[in-house]
Amino acid sequence: MGKKENKDNAIDYGLAAKVSEKVNIANVVLIQGSFFRKPNTNRVKLSLNIGLNIKHEVDKKNSAIMVFPEFKLDGFPEKQNEKEPSLHIEAVFVLVYKIANLEGLKDENFKAFAHANGVYNAWPYWREFVQNVTSRMGLPPLIIPVFHLFPPAKSKAKPTK
Repeated sequence: MGKKENKDNAIDYGLAAKVSEKVNIANVVLIQGSFFRKPNTNRVKLSLNIGLNIKHEVDKKNSAIMVFPEFKLDGFPEKQNEKEPSLHIEAVFVLVYKIANLEGLKDENFKAFAHANGVYNAWPYWREFVQNVTSRMGLPPLIIPVFHLFPPAKSKAKPTK
């Protein structure tokens, strides 16, 4: 399996926990998706690269946090020196969390929450999307591995009791 990319590998789980203890997930929606394969893709073994980009928004008026994980998968033939992928799958989801109150929370809390909980909650939907799309593309269903947490950063937040 290829590598997983994330620009913010160090997640401060202490900052994320201050948000996660106040939220409930309200909705998960696929808002964008695209895919393609080259005609010979089913005849070659692919090396996979999975990419991830996370954005978030806080809607104070509606007491909601929206997390936008953008997943990308590129498959390159293993024994060929191709610069263009033979398989590409991309999906963007929005996860809507209702939050009891925003008191004491800063953007760094929401960012840490988006990178920890948002990705963890969206990963099963991404896995299902890839498996479904590859099957519909006439390829053997591709099963994305389980989500692996990145090593935590040293928490600046004090532990909760």
